[in-house]
Amino acid sequence: MDKGLQVLLLTIFVAMLGLGIVGPIMPIYAESFGATYIQIGLLSSAWSISRFIFSTPAGRLSDNTSKKRVIQIGLLIYSVVSLLYIFAADFNWLLVFRFIHGIGSAMASPIAMAYAAELAPRGQEGKYMGTMNRAMFGGMGVGPLIGGTLTDMFNLSAPFYVMCALTAFSLLLTTVFLPDERKIAVADRVKRPPLLEILKNRTLLACFIYRAVNSLGNSSIMGFLSLYMASSLIDGGLGLTITEAGTVLSVGQIIGALMQRPSGDLADKYNKNHLIMLGGFVSAVGMALFVFSSTFLHVMAARLVFALGTALISPALSSIAAIEGRLYGAGTTMSALDSAMSLGMVVGPLLSGVLADMFSMKPIFWVGSGITFFGIIIFWALLGRKPLTDPNMVALI
Repeated sequence: MDKGLQVLLLTIFVAMLGLGIVGPIMPIYAESFGATYIQIGLLSSAWSISRFIFSTPAGRLSDNTSKKRVIQIGLLIYSVVSLLYIFAADFNWLLVFRFIHGIGSAMASPIAMAYAAELAPRGQEGKYMGTMNRAMFGGMGVGPLIGGTLTDMFNLSAPFYVMCALTAFSLLLTTVFLPDERKIAVADRVKRPPLLEILKNRTLLACFIYRAVNSLGNSSIMGFLSLYMASSLIDGGLGLTITEAGTVLSVGQIIGALMQRPSGDLADKYNKNHLIMLGGFVSAVGMALFVFSSTFLHVMAARLVFALGTALISPALSSIAAIEGRLYGAGTTMSALDSAMSLGMVVGPLLSGVLADMFSMKPIFWVGSGITFFGIIIFWALLGRKPLTDPNMVALI
């Protein structure tokens, strides 16, 4: 395995571990400030708004300068903001810090994917993207279990201290061991087309729209899932402990992580469009199953179905972006795909917050499932049985 990829995998795993630790805590932490469901949704949206604004500029910057440097800046922001959360005086400050945290995220994870995409040999994009996704999902998977346990054993501040330490360590790994990618060759010094020009590529347009709609459905439930599991039955929740809720999130993420590499291999061998649509269908079914859950085992089963569906989607979408990135720039295409995801994540939590305040938390899962099915229909309408790439890309791949 390429040395750069090995270092990148360890770096991203550690960084995502820190981020995953505060995953199940953030909605509960916001609730401790007296936040309403709509405000909790706004907290998730603030993260996504900053990612939407800064992901594509960060990607273009990384294509023209150094991906390593951009990743380093992102991890530095992660580390600093981890401590700022602890000193938030009220919900408004928490909202500001969440926005800043999103900037760091926009400069770290999609650029790391772009770095890996440039290392991927032709025909093995799915394998490399699946391997990277495994590291990301793995870190995010182990994190919630640790975060829930830390909160139950100590307090709500403990996970943020641990996140700071882990992201700082990840920054150290990147600085010392991650090779700086090669300088741009003379032949590569071409003017990158603007985003609107890139979206004329029908394959990328379909992927971006699907990613936005799919993340709208996913974020409609993920921002409230830990709260749904940990709240009392009177509030429409399941009444699980924070540790149990963290276990559900962790196991789901870990299973999803283990599925990333096999899913990447499938994306290299079979029709990526079909895998994307199949994954969307399975994840939509998993969302609907949360409504019928009443015990720890029920919600665990629903989470595993949802994890299986999302595991089929991610490597296929990322490998398409990697292939097209050979023309448009890996940083640009990966970050644009990340921006599309963030766009959906801006609206999803707000929609869920409105539904939860007006009714209860259970309608959130019906709406998320319906939105995900709608995304499949749009993707099929745009591509259907069309080939993976535009005709002008055949010579390049």
